[in-house]
This record gives sequence, structure tokens and C-alpha cells, in this order.
Amino acid sequence: MSFNIGIAKKWVLVIDDMESMRTQLRLSLSSSGFAKLHLVGSIKEALERVAANKYDVIVCDYLLGDGTDGQQFLKHLRTNDLITRNTIFVMITAEQAFEKVMAASECAPDDYLLKPFTAAQFNARLEKLLEKQEYFSLIDKASDAKNLVKVIAECDKRLPAKDKYYVDLCKIKAAVLMHDGRPQEAAELYREVIALRPVAWAKLGLARALSVLDKKDEAQVLVREILVDTPQFMAAYDFLSKMLVSSGEKHAALDVLQKAREITPGAMSRIRELSNLAVSAGRPELAEEVMRQGLQIHKYSPVREANDYAVLSKALVDQGKAVEALSVVADAQKSFNDEHSSALLSATESVAHRAAGNHEKAEIAIAKAMAVGDLSKLPTHTVISLADACFVMGKEEEAAGFLRHAIQNNHENASIISKVHDVLTAAGKDATEASAIIEASTQEVILLNNEGVRKAEAGQLEEAIELLCKAANRLPNNLQIVGNAALVIALDLERNGNDPAKLAKCLRYRTALIKKSPDHPKLVQIDGLLKQLTR
Repeated sequence: MSFNIGIAKKWVLVIDDMESMRTQLRLSLSSSGFAKLHLVGSIKEALERVAANKYDVIVCDYLLGDGTDGQQFLKHLRTNDLITRNTIFVMITAEQAFEKVMAASECAPDDYLLKPFTAAQFNARLEKLLEKQEYFSLIDKASDAKNLVKVIAECDKRLPAKDKYYVDLCKIKAAVLMHDGRPQEAAELYREVIALRPVAWAKLGLARALSVLDKKDEAQVLVREILVDTPQFMAAYDFLSKMLVSSGEKHAALDVLQKAREITPGAMSRIRELSNLAVSAGRPELAEEVMRQGLQIHKYSPVREANDYAVLSKALVDQGKAVEALSVVADAQKSFNDEHSSALLSATESVAHRAAGNHEKAEIAIAKAMAVGDLSKLPTHTVISLADACFVMGKEEEAAGFLRHAIQNNHENASIISKVHDVLTAAGKDATEASAIIEASTQEVILLNNEGVRKAEAGQLEEAIELLCKAANRLPNNLQIVGNAALVIALDLERNGNDPAKLAKCLRYRTALIKKSPDHPKLVQIDGLLKQLTR
């Protein structure tokens, strides 16, 4: 069979732990004209290939033999932006497992292929997917570039035709509208889809929009209806649990996540969410059970993280099982030895040693953790773990410094602020004091930003640049600071002429801003000033 879409130039990755199936797929693909093929037998090999190549098509078996199934692998790829939106992902599964696999799908592949299948069936399915890939190529390219304005514009060009991809276009546009802070428009689009076809993803999208519009009761009623109608729609459990946590109902959220875990016990993202929540809610025994099971399932999988072991260790310490906690940390240190993981695990080790009565070893471990250096390069959860360990070790001043960094680097992130609040209350602060500490750190960074803006408005551009750039380098997740740093440099360039070093710095901050918030309002101002340089 021969396709009309330049398939000879398309890169294909095949992942299957059975050599006979890899051979069958290679023959089918080769006979259809695909020439650039990579075939691997494990997720570890697949990740290595994905890191080195850009694939147009990925064909992956659902059951892979190393604890992580094809669905979890796909979610890992998309969550971490390891593949483009335009990459076709085909999941192969046995017919008897198809219904369960599809219902529990949290990050849906482009298509499923049921075993056994013929070469003709495989090729016919792939031809349709390649046609769809071509149709959405401009939209996907704009999405990968974080150009949300163009994504919406390209969708609007195609929507009036109401062709066979109409519902897919609505799904893409509504998601972008939500990301762009336009929940009312998104809600209207979701309602339009529901009127045509009451699909679960559209109902959940509407629930998300209603929640942002502060119609939380209506949103919760809708998401509970989804779970009655589609009890295996996993994303609905996750959203409901987040709503319950935000309203202070942690134990109710735990119940929701437990139900989800019964359906997909191996989903690592939910294992992490459930374990962290269980620790926070005073259920360390549940956190231990869940994380132990997750790590056993993924024992040989690359989706494990050092923080998984840190959470398990904390759950054990909270139950008085310090020796077991130390064993968990030692196990983790064999697999994770990068700088970030080492800092996290050393902090975790210090707490376990302290609980075990090994005070000298605890001091050595916390000193190693605190010697990490530049906090701006550490993940926020690691910084918070360092603070938690310092409180346990009686180092309140150092703990306060770590939390101050976490707050100021993420002062608009409700999830991070909630975790900081939990650490403060666990350290003995009452809720009012914890909130006051968070507010003081937040106000400090707001005043710093305002001072930089004031200097720029007063024409003190060099002082403004120095102040805001220093803050942006220290707080790379604070988009208000990063955006203003880029803006004042762009203003200086527009007024005083091009300076290659300053331009490079401006573009670096601009790129960081686009990566984290492609629709940030500061970008229009920054780009407007930079355009003046080319005239």
C-alpha cells in the first residue's frame, strides 16, 4: 500500500517488548514506504531515542514488561514536552483489554490498534492518522511554539466549515481559551460541543471553566455527574480532588483519589498526588502503602523520581519507622546522584537520622544538603523539602530563608503556597502566623518589583535593570519580575541604541517568559519595543 503524504521522510519509533511483534511492525511499515525506522524493546531505550530524535509517528504496545505501560509512557512524554503535538501516537493492545485501557485513558493516544491485526488494517489506520496530522500541522506547530494567538486564529479559519475535525478543533480552541484566561468563551464552546455530543472531556472542560468563573458548586455537581456516567474517566477524579483540597476537604479528596487508584493503580502521577496528600492530611500509613506499591510497580522504570523516595521516607518517619526510612533513602541514592536529587535525598536523610537518634549523622547530612549553592536552579519542591528538614534540625533561620525563596519565586502559585503553609504549620506555627509569614514574603517581592518599575519610570534605567535582573536571576519562576526585567532592558535599548549584551539578556528573559506563559501581557510591550530596533 502506498500513501500520498511524504512518508519516506517521516521518522517512526516502534516500542514493543516482543521481538516477533517488532518484526511484524517493521515489515508493515517498510512495505508501506516508511524508511526511517527505529525499533526498541523497552521504555528506557525509547526515552533515549526520543531524546536524540524527533519522531513523526510512535507505535507503542500497551503492555511493556518493565512496570510502566504504554499509557503512562505517553503521559510522561506529553507532560514533559518530549514529543511535539503533531507526533502521532498509536497504542497497540489486546482486544480483551481494550475497553479497560480506553476507559482508563488519561492522556489519549491518537488511535488504538487491537491485536491481532493485519498489515492492511494497520496501514489503513495509519493513512487516516497521517491525513489528520497534515490537517493540524499549522495548529500543532503554533502550539509547540506557544503562539496561542495563532492557534486560535488557525482554529477559527477551519471551524466555519464544520468538517469531520470540527469537534477536535473545538477541543483545541477551548483549551487555549482557558489557558489564555478566557473561561467564559471556553465555557460557551464546551457547551456547544456538549449539545452536539455529550462527551466526558467537554463536560470536564466546562466544569473547569465554571470553577475559574467562581461557580464552584455548579462545577462540582457537574464533575460528580461525569463520574456517575463515566466512572473510568480518570481526569475527572483528579479535578474533583483538587477542588476538594482547595476548599480544605483533604480527607474527601483522599477518598476520591483512592477510588481512582482502584481503577489505575500504576499511574505514577496519581500515586504522587495521593501520597503527598496523605502525608499532609496526617495519613502516613496510607502514603506508605500507596508509594511502596507504586515504586514496586515501576521498580525498573525510568519514570521514578528521587522525590518519590523522599515522600516514602517522610511517611515512614511520621510513623516512627526511622530505620526503614534510612533504608529507603539509601536505596534511592544508588539510582539518583545528580545535584538536585542529592540535595533532596540528603535533606531527607537528615530527618530520618534525627528520628533514629543519629544526631551527628543528621548534622552531616543536612550540611551536605544546604551546600547545594544556587537555589534558583533547584526545583521548588526540593527547596521546600530543604526548609522542612531545617525546621526538624532546629535551623529556623535557614528554613525561613528557603521558604522565603519558594514563596517569592512562586507567589502566585496557590499549590506551592499551600505546601509552604503545610511546612510552617508542621513546624509548630499556627495557621494565622503561617499566613502572616507568607504574606510578608509576598509583599517583599511585590515591593521589590514596584521599586524596579518606579526607577524605570523615573528614567533611572540602569538602576532598574540592575535591580530587576538580579531579582529575575534569583527568582526565575516569578514571571512578573522576569517580564519586567526584559521590558526595562527593551526600553533601554529603544532609547539608547542597540547593545548586543543587553539584547541577549533581554531575549533570554523573553524566552523564559514565553516558555512559562506564552500569553503573558508583558510580551506585547517587550516585542513592540524590540521591533523599534529594526527600523
